Amino acid sequence: MQYYVSSGYVGNCMLWWRKDGHGYSCDLLQAEIFDDTDPQLQTIAKDKKYRIWEKDYILSCASSHVDSEKLDTSKSGILE
Repeated sequence: MQYYVSSGYVGNCMLWWRKDGHGYSCDLLQAEIFDDTDPQLQTIAKDKKYRIWEKDYILSCASSHVDSEKLDTSKSGILE
């Protein structure tokens, strides 16, 4: 099986352990995917500040969104 590791929330978004130990992200595409045989996952599981989630379950709950901070407001409106 494969797993994601969460460390909390930002607003109502889950905060995920990022790939290659590069901190945390709310973006699931940046999240590390662990195999159940990964020794690092075994170590992480011992720390109560983290939660381990089955990848397939999380993907079934995931939705995409648009980050408004990335929008160029000059591109909004009706095109002619």
